[in-house]
Formats: sequence, C-alpha cells, structure tokens
Amino acid sequence: MSMHDELQFAAEGPDDDRDLAPVTPWKVAVVDDDESVRAITRLALGQLKVDGRPLDLLEASSAEEGIALFATHPDIALGLIDMVMEEPSAGLRVISAVREQQGNHRTRLVVRTGQPGHLPEDRVIRDYDINDYREKTELSAQKLRTVAHSAIRSFRDIVDVEGAFHGMVELLSRVVDESLAEYFPHAMASAEVAAELGRLAGLPATRVEAVRHAAVLRDVGLMRLPQGVRNALLQYESLDGEGRQAVLEHPQVGSGLLDRLATVEGRLAAQLAREHHERWDGQGFPKGLQGEAIGLESRVLAIANFFDAHLLPQPEREALTPDALRAALLAAAGQALDPALVERALANFEALLSVRAKARALAK
Repeated sequence: MSMHDELQFAAEGPDDDRDLAPVTPWKVAVVDDDESVRAITRLALGQLKVDGRPLDLLEASSAEEGIALFATHPDIALGLIDMVMEEPSAGLRVISAVREQQGNHRTRLVVRTGQPGHLPEDRVIRDYDINDYREKTELSAQKLRTVAHSAIRSFRDIVDVEGAFHGMVELLSRVVDESLAEYFPHAMASAEVAAELGRLAGLPATRVEAVRHAAVLRDVGLMRLPQGVRNALLQYESLDGEGRQAVLEHPQVGSGLLDRLATVEGRLAAQLAREHHERWDGQGFPKGLQGEAIGLESRVLAIANFFDAHLLPQPEREALTPDALRAALLAAAGQALDPALVERALANFEALLSVRAKARALAK
C-alpha cells in the first residue's frame, strides 16, 4: 500500500457530551442510620434515570441530619426515610418537620421500616402525610427502583401543576388589571415585598415561594364589585348602601373563588384573599379577626400592601416619602399592623424598598 493509499480519517468533531447542556438531577434524600442500607440504596439507584435525568443521592444518618437536609434542599423530589433510628419515632419527627415546620408538601416521602410492628402501617398512613410505606425486607433493588420512578414522576407532575398555576396567576392578575387601574404593578410589588418580609420573619423557603405567587390573587374578588366602586377600595368608608357592602364582602367572594384551586398555593391564595383586610386591632373586615388569629402570611401581606400603597399617590394625598412611610408604619403598628412584623420591616427597610422597586420595574 502506497502512502497515497493509506486510510484517511475524518477530523474528529466536538465531543457530543461536552455540547450537551448539563442535565439537572433529581434530588433523593436517604435518611437511615444503617450504613449498609444506605450503601444498598446507592447500589440500587445509582444508575437510575427518570425522564433522562440521573439521581443525586443525599444522605443523612439521624433525624436531625435529615431535617437539616430537607431544610437545605427544599427541591428534594423523593425522601426515603427510616422509621426507627436513634429513637423509635425518629422518622416521624423528620416527616413532621418537612410537612409542618418547613411547609414542604411537594416532596414525596416514602417510609422504610425494619420493624413494621412498632408503628403499624395503617396508623402511620392515617396520621402522617406520607406517600408510601414499605418494609425493608420487601424492597428488592427492582422494587426500590419502581418506587423511586413512581414517586419522582409524581413530584414532577406536582411541579408542573404549580408552574401552570403560576402562569394562571399572572394571567388572572392582568385580567383584573384591565378593570382596576394600576392593579398588576401593585399586586406584583406587594407580593414580592411580602415574600421577602416572610423570609425575614422565618417562613420556610417553600412557604415564601407560595406567598410570592398566592399574594398576587388576593383581590380577585374585586372583579365582582359594581363598576362604579371598583377603584374606590381605599375610600370605602365614604361609600354607603350596596357599594359599601360589596366592598366589605369582596374578600369572601375572592376566597370562595380561590378555594376551588386544589393546590397548596391555591389554599393560601384563598386565605390571603379572605384575611388581607383584617387588622391587628380587630377593626378590619370581613370577620374582624384580631392579633394572631389572622394568619402569619396574611399579616405579612398587610404590611407589604401598606408599604407599596403608601408610596403611590392617592386621590386624597400625595405619595409618601420613604421617611414618611417609616413614620406611617410606626403609627400603624399595633393598630392595623402586627407590631413585631413592623419592627422587622423597619429593620430591613432599605432592602424592602429595593425589592419593591425591582418588582415595579418588571411589572411595567
């Protein structure tokens, strides 16, 4: 073979793997005090892919480590939780922390137990928000992969539904904006301020995100008001007859509409619609709730609503300066607004002003 007959190879193209966008893995928490169980889980699930995405296995060996793990990663898709660890009810403590303290209802939680008689399955399923209960002896590698596949796809569907809900929220708020002057920018700005203040007040990350989206729909009940009074909410005391009654009832109307949304954020939106005109001193409407009888998220939103509305010009007054807003917040503390949350807002006043400004710029 002459040199001219030698095989000629085409130049190598770019590495396909390097050209592909990185795939975000599904996070799976494995909370178990038995290293051998965690090792078997790694072996069974290490190469599993769901919808083309690999798994990122995060491990904890005690209830406290597990609780911290879920707090650090609120986007965990699946939690595999041992029932009995350093104490007989350790797994239940993790479940309660995730569902109640952290407000996380998206993550799918599967209980695995090596002592099924200690806490019967029917009691655990009845009393705790879990998605599956399995004995360790029945979970072969294949069954574990099946459970993981099913749970992760359920989590995916929940996230998709929430995404659709968020799109609907913005659409509805813009529809309301067609009938109510300046509604959308005000709704977006106060929702962002409420989310930030909620974070500062210690709400878990999942609840902060729920507030951010649910708060935008709080005034959907205004759509049912007579045309002549839709923009008179801030002056409702001057109304009488049917107009005043309609304004006083719009929180309940909005809540009734939003109660039909069968999601965590839908239920929160209904609460915010129902309570956002209540006052700390009990002089609000529609129920005259007082103090901590008003939900924390609703009290946070009341301050955020006050914050944005008073920086806007109104028919009876000019927009307040930031210094005047500080004074107005102090004056309202203990009357319209939760005094502890007002103190928190004032301690972070400049940060909240910045959040509001960014939200209004985006809403234009």
